[in-house]
Formats: sequence, structure tokens, C-alpha cells
Amino acid sequence: MRNKVCLVTGASCGIGKEVAKEMAKKGSKVIMVSRDKVRGKEAFEEIRNISKDVEWIPSDLCSIKSIHKLALSFKNKYSKLDILFNCAGDKIMKKYYTIDGFDGLFFSNYLGHFLLTNLLFEPLKNAAPSKVITISGRGHKPSVTEGNLKAVINFNDLQGNTHFSYGKYAKQATLAKVMFAYELSRRWKSYNIASATLCPGLTHTNQGEYFPLPLKMLVPLFYLFKETQTAEEGASHLIKLAEQSNIEINGKYFEGGKKGLFEAKSSEKSYDMCVAKKLWDESEKLLAKKNMQ
Repeated sequence: MRNKVCLVTGASCGIGKEVAKEMAKKGSKVIMVSRDKVRGKEAFEEIRNISKDVEWIPSDLCSIKSIHKLALSFKNKYSKLDILFNCAGDKIMKKYYTIDGFDGLFFSNYLGHFLLTNLLFEPLKNAAPSKVITISGRGHKPSVTEGNLKAVINFNDLQGNTHFSYGKYAKQATLAKVMFAYELSRRWKSYNIASATLCPGLTHTNQGEYFPLPLKMLVPLFYLFKETQTAEEGASHLIKLAEQSNIEINGKYFEGGKKGLFEAKSSEKSYDMCVAKKLWDESEKLLAKKNMQ
């Protein structure tokens, strides 16, 4: 990993921060991306004590303008990007809209990274073999802890503007990230750019900070009774993927936990290439429509 250029979204806390920290320890050039908050600056200063080869680009991944500015800022300084770690995402359990009028859950967890990744195609191509590693989750599959509903892509109401349900659309956003990773692996394989996605496993982070108070109070109990990883352990799974060859990880879904990282099967729906292509096309149309307004 020495001298590799990597960009990490969601780098102010949790798994994203620990990925940035570990890559800095390994001698990589690390570009941290997070919202312009005190927490982001504190994380940057902490990791700068490990390596001086670290930068911080404050950016709001819920803003099209901010994402374009981030990509331009990066490309003005760097001609290549070896590894893109898509770690950011929100878990706000109520309907809200971004500054551009998109559903916040849909944009922060999926569409923002779709846009950023595509804007960084040239530096990824220049660094080939390069990698895009995207955090998704088990949540798109039915389970006791994640809910028994199967995630589907609802093209009739893609952003939940008609009938919003957090449980339903959180699952859809996770499925969208898995299908995006798969579609990316097919589209960019010829450029020697690998795309992989993973569920790092239950990790003790501040992911419940936006939960309603009653649920927020239950999170510590949930951590207590479940086999929970530290943020460092969760990040180690992303580092492991970064260290493997493109052939070993491209187009694959992985799941992690206290026992390590293993290749796994995502939901049956996630392998539908027709739906994945349609999702890609619809995502481009949504962004293009907003740019024309």
C-alpha cells in the first residue's frame, strides 16, 4: 500500500476514519473526505500525527455542487487514484431532502457515491490496476435482525416520495449500492478497475446518533448482547480487500465480522443485470435532469 493514492469518504469517524488511519500507517497518500465539521478537522489532525502525507477535503456528499467541487479539487492535484473507499452514509430515520431536492436517504447512501465514483473515472483509469470498494450491508437480505422484507428497486417511486418507509427504503439503498458495485465491475473491468462491495459486520460506531431517542437508548444494549467489532476491526476488512488483486475481488460481495472476512452471496435480486443497468440509467437521468434545472 506504500505510495498508493487513496480517497476515503466518511473519514471523520467510524470505519471511514479507521480506514484512513490504517492506510496512513501503511504509507499511502490519504485524502480524507467528510463534511466541514469540527469532527472532520479533529480526525484529520489526529491522522496527520501518524503521517504528513494526509489531506482533508471538506465536502458534503448530499450536494451535487459539493461533489463536483471535490472531484475537481482532487483531479487538479492528482492524476491518479489507486483506491476509492466509499464509506459515507446516513441513517436518518425520517424523510428529508437534500439541497438539490433529492431524497436524503437515497442520495447520501447511494446516488452521491454513484456521482463521485463516475467523476473520478479518469484518475482511477490512470492508476490501473485500481479499486473501488463500497460499504453496503446485509440489510438488503431478509433476516431476523435486518427485517424480513426483501429489498427491491422500486422504479415507480425510487426515492419514496409517494409512500416513504425508512425500513423499506433503507433496504433499497443498500441493494442499490450492491447492484452499483456489480454493474461498475462489468462496465470498468476492461480498464482494469475493480469494484467490490462488503458488509463489514456489526461495528461499534456512532451510527445510531440520528436515531430517535428511544431507539438510540437501545443501541448500547444491542452492542452488549451482539458480537460487535471495534471500528478498527471493521476497517480491517476494507484494508484486506484493498490488498488483494483485482481478479480476487472484482464483482464480488463480502461479509465481515469478528471471525474475519469472507466472500458471500448477496440477494437473488442483486444479480439481476437488467435491473442493475436500468438503475444505472435512471441514476444518470436523475442527475442530468437536476443539472439542466
